[in-house]
Amino acid sequence: MYKENQELLEIINRAIKKSESYIGRGEVATYIPELANVNPENFALSIVSVDGGLYEFGDTDTVFSMQSISKVISLIMALKDNDADTVFKKIGTEASKYKFNSVIPIDDKPSNPFINAGAITTSSLIRGDDIIDKFDRTINMVRKLANSNDIRLIEEVYLSEMQTTDINRAIAYYLKSKGIFTDDAEKILDLYIRNCSIGLNSSQLAHIGAILANGGVSIDQSEEIISKEIVKTVISQMASCGMYEKSGQYLLEVGIPSKSGVSGAILGVVPGKYGICVYSPRLDESGNSVRGTNLLKILSNELDLNIFL
Repeated sequence: MYKENQELLEIINRAIKKSESYIGRGEVATYIPELANVNPENFALSIVSVDGGLYEFGDTDTVFSMQSISKVISLIMALKDNDADTVFKKIGTEASKYKFNSVIPIDDKPSNPFINAGAITTSSLIRGDDIIDKFDRTINMVRKLANSNDIRLIEEVYLSEMQTTDINRAIAYYLKSKGIFTDDAEKILDLYIRNCSIGLNSSQLAHIGAILANGGVSIDQSEEIISKEIVKTVISQMASCGMYEKSGQYLLEVGIPSKSGVSGAILGVVPGKYGICVYSPRLDESGNSVRGTNLLKILSNELDLNIFL
């Protein structure tokens, strides 16, 4: 698309400059005490192209927890460990107008994999001998997709979230009461919170996006890490449900399949082109990064990344 990488760098730098008008807007998440301790002005942007190009800006070494972006990984694991029919008998595929931690969109089953009820359900579908084994398999998938072994559980976030997770605990027990899973609700909740507490930086997360953009194949083309069928399912759910109750508006304005997390990160996937991560902790009322959302909108326009054009 661009004759020289320098042209691309100039466009990205202009987009970042435009996004500075959103600095200071929104608030960091406080319902998980450890998330309230981050510097609200942190900012990072990483873009990884499917041919291995890496573009980094800002605090790209800063480690943050995946939070709801881990729901992408949980869905991948559930689909690897079970056939799609089994997964989607327990979880729907439709966007919800309710908050991500609401019990309303559960009905007969959670409305999609990217609300909390849906991700607790996909967590119940991850196979392993026990919770630690299931978590080890999950974090090892993150490491493989990120092409980095320097990824760990952020213990402080995990403990902080476990102490303040009453709503998620209620959701887990409600799901079990409806027969959506039969395992111990506390153990499934523990796995879900562990997954949310996986720590990584923006470039590692952008690399995960690049693998999805590359159809599940490693950047060096040496290995299929995820099947194309799973990738298609995951990206379609990111497009329709990945930005909480703002998913429809975001898809209309940005046109990039994305998944946000309340740590302030957003993972974007441009099929055949890029994996993108923006990290900026100040959130809007839906739990999406204010600066991150608007920077992705600017980048989509400037770089012609909207998948519908």
